[in-house]
Amino acid sequence: MGVSISVPRLRLELARRGWTHCDLARSAGISAPTVSAAMAGRSLAPKTVRRIAEALSAAPPIAGLDSLLREAPGPTRPDRPAVAVDASTDQ
Repeated sequence: MGVSISVPRLRLELARRGWTHCDLARSAGISAPTVSAAMAGRSLAPKTVRRIAEALSAAPPIAGLDSLLREAPGPTRPDRPAVAVDASTDQ
């Protein structure tokens, strides 16, 4: 039986830590393709979801970063935060 992760929430949690999907994979001890599958909304084994949750819990969000993440327009649901994370970087 597979478990699906909220993709918007996962993106938010990665952004809050300044992580890429490869950073999550390394921290959780899972493969980058497995993280990509989660980011695509595919279901995962409960053990894998637990590893992702443990990795995110072990790495606190970067202080002050939440205020930089902008909210997406439209209705929100309590179980799915409405955020838009811009992957582009200004260098």
